[in-house]
Amino acid sequence: MNNSRSLDFPIWVPSALVKELRQGLRTPTFILLVSLFPTLLSFFFLFSFIINPLEGKPFISPDGCQAIFWITMVVTLLFIMPLRASSSIRDELLSRNNELLLLTRQGAGRIVLGKWISFMAQSLLIVFISLPFFLIRYYYGEINLVQDVTVFSLLYLGSGILTAYTLWASAMPSLLRTIAFFLLGIGVVILSSNYTDLNLFREGPWDGILLAFLILADAFLVISSLLLLAREWFSPAAQNTAAPLRKLLLAFFAASIIPLAFLENASSAIQDIMTGNFIFMMIYGAFLMIVNLTDPAYLLPIHVEKMNNKRFSRLQKLLFLPGLPGGVFFTLLLSILTALAVYLVDRIMVTSKFQSLQMLFCLTVSVWYGITMPAMLLKPLWKKLKNNTLLAYALVWLILFLVLNVLDAIHMPVPLLPGGYLYELLDEKSLPPFSKFSLFSLMDLAAGIAMLSLTNKHWFDVFRNSSSSPRRKPENVLPEQE
Repeated sequence: MNNSRSLDFPIWVPSALVKELRQGLRTPTFILLVSLFPTLLSFFFLFSFIINPLEGKPFISPDGCQAIFWITMVVTLLFIMPLRASSSIRDELLSRNNELLLLTRQGAGRIVLGKWISFMAQSLLIVFISLPFFLIRYYYGEINLVQDVTVFSLLYLGSGILTAYTLWASAMPSLLRTIAFFLLGIGVVILSSNYTDLNLFREGPWDGILLAFLILADAFLVISSLLLLAREWFSPAAQNTAAPLRKLLLAFFAASIIPLAFLENASSAIQDIMTGNFIFMMIYGAFLMIVNLTDPAYLLPIHVEKMNNKRFSRLQKLLFLPGLPGGVFFTLLLSILTALAVYLVDRIMVTSKFQSLQMLFCLTVSVWYGITMPAMLLKPLWKKLKNNTLLAYALVWLILFLVLNVLDAIHMPVPLLPGGYLYELLDEKSLPPFSKFSLFSLMDLAAGIAMLSLTNKHWFDVFRNSSSSPRRKPENVLPEQE
């Protein structure tokens, strides 16, 4: 009987995670990082205790040593560790390992989640290695424990967000991947610029708890949505990958809007926190919908058949089916919710501006049309653009932005141009009963619906040919013999 303990991973650990941990822990990059990280910190901390005989001071001052510690942690957790995932999914797709992984009954979501947990476990090892140096810093004195733990937690949370972002961007075409990693660098600079001034409990304990809860909730939304986007690289065409992403976004969107109706008598700090959270949700929701609209996904009959057995199947088929029409209708729903949130926020403010239903209608149509129209214009070119639709969308909007600036300089808004009159609309405090803004909004709405019907005939054909009743087996077919 062999009583020796196994050095392998336990049985209860998912196989996808075991595979990624075995590969990740043996890579030269991780081994070199684990070796150099404590060595460099030990070197700098050692010279912070040795006194220079000529000056009577340590070779490295305590402030300099603390700056080196935080810079090292920022570079490691927010830059090096996320970039280790920069080729994770792309290598699987190029080597065709994704097909073998799917044959082992590992779902696409489970594979991507295993990759993310593997990288986060490796980042956690780096955090554990740095704990002795974290405690040595208290020898210098004047250390704020709450602030340091907050910064440490936010760095690890930021590492999780950036790792999920890198996983999603790792399978993009080369130019898009370069742009995505450049934006990653900008995000690292923004996240690490004022880390020493972080204090969530500056306004009070309850405000700090609310802010911490919203940060964790928003981080969960960002990580989950990015992993769902990364899952699409592995998912087969028959799987509806759009529905989970849209349902997740809709749930968080509604959860951020409902509290706005009860903030009239709340403190200004809570009003600012909830308003800022809604602004983040609005910007991130627009980003997710642009990615979803520019994803060249096609509607298949099997997607409609799976929706027939669910509750509120008609509504779900309208909003949660893959492809451009479902994304357009879902974007319209989010635009309506955004207008409602703008009304609720405006009710809190001292100077009311968006109390008119006409103003809210114009704002809703303008936001919906501005997001969806470039995607609908690019729909006929999806096959030629392949996975570069997001880049083409950005170029279309860049050209539109330049045109809008020229038109704004000469005070000439143009209908049927996304955002052509939005600046002028936002400057209006009140609208006449029927103004040019209403006329332009109706024209934009009609143009969007017309473009949707012209570029998505297949979508209507699938709905016309689909039946909610289950298919019957032909009577003249004999049962198969065992």
